[in-house]
Amino acid sequence: MTTAAPAHDPERDDATPARGPVVEVSDIAWERVHLTLRVRLSPDAAGDARADAVSFVFTDGTRTYPVPSKAGDDGVFDLHVNVTTFAGRQAVPDGTWRIRALLDGATGPTASYDGDRLDALDDASRVFLYDRSRAAMTVSFGVDESRDDASRLDLLVHTYHLHRSEAPAKGRPLAARARAALARADVKARAVRAIYRLFTRLLGPKPGRILFASDQQPKMEGNLLRVHERMVERGLDKRFDLRTSFRLPGTTGWLRTVRILHLMATSEVLLLDDYFGLLNTVTVDPRTRVIQVWHAGVGFKSVGYSRFGRTDSPRLSQPHRQYTYAICGSEQLRHVYAEAFGIEEAAIVPTGLPRIDWFLDPDRTAAFTEAFYKERPELCGKRIILFAPTFRGGSYHTASYDYSLIDFDALYEVCGPDTAVLFRIHPFVKEPVPIPDAYRDRFYDVTRLPDGLGLLQVTDLLITDYSSIIYEYALLDRPMLFFAPDRAVYAATRGFHRDYEEAAPGRVCETFDEVVAAIRTGDFAQEKLARFRAENFDRIDTGAADRVIDWLILEQRQQTRPAGPDAPTGQEAAMEASER
Repeated sequence: MTTAAPAHDPERDDATPARGPVVEVSDIAWERVHLTLRVRLSPDAAGDARADAVSFVFTDGTRTYPVPSKAGDDGVFDLHVNVTTFAGRQAVPDGTWRIRALLDGATGPTASYDGDRLDALDDASRVFLYDRSRAAMTVSFGVDESRDDASRLDLLVHTYHLHRSEAPAKGRPLAARARAALARADVKARAVRAIYRLFTRLLGPKPGRILFASDQQPKMEGNLLRVHERMVERGLDKRFDLRTSFRLPGTTGWLRTVRILHLMATSEVLLLDDYFGLLNTVTVDPRTRVIQVWHAGVGFKSVGYSRFGRTDSPRLSQPHRQYTYAICGSEQLRHVYAEAFGIEEAAIVPTGLPRIDWFLDPDRTAAFTEAFYKERPELCGKRIILFAPTFRGGSYHTASYDYSLIDFDALYEVCGPDTAVLFRIHPFVKEPVPIPDAYRDRFYDVTRLPDGLGLLQVTDLLITDYSSIIYEYALLDRPMLFFAPDRAVYAATRGFHRDYEEAAPGRVCETFDEVVAAIRTGDFAQEKLARFRAENFDRIDTGAADRVIDWLILEQRQQTRPAGPDAPTGQEAAMEASER
């Protein structure tokens, strides 16, 4: 969606700006998909206008887009451009753009650049490859003679989207090529879209129907399960028609897909807890609200558009763009999730994560602890170390973990008879932990234990890497170690929002020898926990599921809230609900 400049299109003004005021770009910097342009207003321009009356636009002479800016000292402004989420929920469009200042809404000077520093423009240019390297977004810089002052050079920002098609198959029989064409993903996608549109036109959303869905889980769990459970506890299952749909990628035939499309088309609310692939294919009816209760509770590793241009980069049209609302754990994380999902910050609502309700429930904790030790009496009185890394690989189908990184001999020796090590590998990893038979008196594989949250309650030391399991465990104020031998590779291919060493709420170990040494000495850098909790939790209570229900479901149930920048914001809804 193109957004007009606040007052008027400066390129269409008949009046030529008077010479004198100057805006000069002094620095160009990047952080992931964020472009920052530092500009300085000349004293004659800065002195005549208050900082809050100065704004900036990108313009190509026909189109004009406002650019967010932050004022500094001495006429300095930082212009912030998210190239993946520039205008509404769209990437920056193709074009050659000049940067124009508006002073009290009136046309101001165009940003210029120092002609003696042109070499730096090449270094500032970026190419973002995506869609299996079949597409690219390019952002480059150049200069042109100034339209305001012939003695200066205007800075130009060139943005282009390039695409290539796959090479056609050669040498195959006509019948084989025809069968392949029918099986092609785009043919299936057209069929899925047609079925969904038919259901929405003939049936449409039914009042009160809510669909809890995932195509990354075989059954309901985590945040979705807690919200569903809480609605039932409050008797809302009698007021609402609660439906579910859960499956793993590539495990569903056409009949089940049609059933899911029917449920999506006839639901007022679609609740998700992960990437939902069908949204790659269908555009959700605006009468349906899509609420993402994302399972990962912390802005720790890069996901979604924070990985744009990296390995397995998302495409610019992506399921995350369709969320009406998404939840997070704290106000400080709203910008992290907005960047990852490619939506505006206003749509990110800090309700807290519903599954924390379980984690902080003392009765549930006591029941789990009693049952756990009753089933495993040999662990009573022992220190418990939980080894719980995330998977490697790009998806459910390619997930793995390199067990050769674990020195079972050294770990067994350092633990001693008073310690048990529980291994809980990500469920996507199909290969079990190769625990040596001689060590099974201290080592246990608990990957299939259904209650992973409860397991944290009996854990004295957590060893992980990039997993979001640290989110809940941080509430216990117990030590953590981060075993990250592939940190450099992971940073290059997946990326982090912040420096990993700084963000991890515990000691980072790059070798297993360092892990063993930390266990032996008890040096866990536990002092990093306090800041982590402050950044990731606005509230530590058992009301997150109620906030999701009250703020995002009940209070808006009778209203149509289409996704996008023109929709009422999630934060506004939350504040209205809390006031009521």
